[in-house]
Amino acid sequence: MSNRSRRSVVPAWLRIALGMFAITFGANLFAPLLPVMRQVHGLTQAHVTFLFAVYIVGLVPALLVGGPASDRVGRRAVIRPALILSAVGTVVTIAAHFFAEPVSPYVLVLARLLTGAAVGLVLAAGAAWLKEVTPAADGPGVGARRATVAMSAGFGIGPLVTGPVAEWLPGPDITGLAIHLAMVLALTPLVWRTPEADSTRPADTPARPRLLPGTARSRHFLVGVALWAPWVFGCATTSFSALAPVAARGLGPDVAYTGLVAGVTMLTGAAIQPAIGRYADRGTKPHPAALGLITATVGMLLSILVATLPAGAAAWVMLPVAVVLGAGYGILMVSGLRETQRLAPPHELGALTGIFYALTYVGFFAPWVIALVAPHIGYVAVFAFGGAVTLISLLLVTLTRRRAAG
Repeated sequence: MSNRSRRSVVPAWLRIALGMFAITFGANLFAPLLPVMRQVHGLTQAHVTFLFAVYIVGLVPALLVGGPASDRVGRRAVIRPALILSAVGTVVTIAAHFFAEPVSPYVLVLARLLTGAAVGLVLAAGAAWLKEVTPAADGPGVGARRATVAMSAGFGIGPLVTGPVAEWLPGPDITGLAIHLAMVLALTPLVWRTPEADSTRPADTPARPRLLPGTARSRHFLVGVALWAPWVFGCATTSFSALAPVAARGLGPDVAYTGLVAGVTMLTGAAIQPAIGRYADRGTKPHPAALGLITATVGMLLSILVATLPAGAAAWVMLPVAVVLGAGYGILMVSGLRETQRLAPPHELGALTGIFYALTYVGFFAPWVIALVAPHIGYVAVFAFGGAVTLISLLLVTLTRRRAAG
């Protein structure tokens, strides 16, 4: 069978989804390596959580620029450099382990910025591209669901693989990275040749793409999406970056355990999204965003239990809490992306998708804030405050939707 024939049997949406999976796999494989980073580079918990979160400094500009750019020049023209940046970011991360102190942490920061830029480009352009190549006959919201499942699977399987690899195989700081590099190199040719959809570059696209489209300033987007968007990754990163180290205290295989918690969190988010899509299609109450905020509130309150239990018990309780926080992440992610794609006109689809993702990534700084504040006021106060904020967000969203309906 020729290469052309092999390519024809792989749907365009699946090729794009595989590219999103490979790049997001590389972003989150870093989570279980945080204990390794502390050991190898002598960093504190606040340092490694900052190192984990700093990649959004590369990600957010890539989202905000890549989304409008993909509206103008096409999705593929943005996805291709994302694949290259993902591979280069992993290579630089590997290289950091061969530098002596104090240079290596700065090299790690550079690597995380490159990885963040790759993720930013692929999320904005990839989600829009998947929507465009998904046939209307597949149903409403299927493109958004495929995008969020591909992304969440990458975020979840990355740490689920690299956690055990770093715990029990040689080269704990580089073996998982090498797996990701091989994956990107293998999948890049398949994604590289994926054809554009006819609607990728609409005829009415403005000559210069706008970083802040008009839809982003609408009341519906500001209150119905932007208000709670940071809780998407606020839920997820609280689980595997802030809570997992607390639950793993005194536990032997802490690296593998952190990878397990990250995998459970993100894969729960991926698994729940098809059901939430069907739930949203039926118009059932409460609204999916409200349901996600209810779940996030429960997750924050259960986090208090993990933080106060003895070490052994906390490790067991952490797993169902990771399921709750992962469910909150998944519900909010697919709800927000569906609403974003519903609101955006074709020529603003990439730009508005990028803004939504950028807002969700604000939540990546939650573990860093927790690591700074918790030693002073305690974990109970931190998570009680988090629960109060999610509850207030829920009330505001509910009131706004009632006023809109009335």
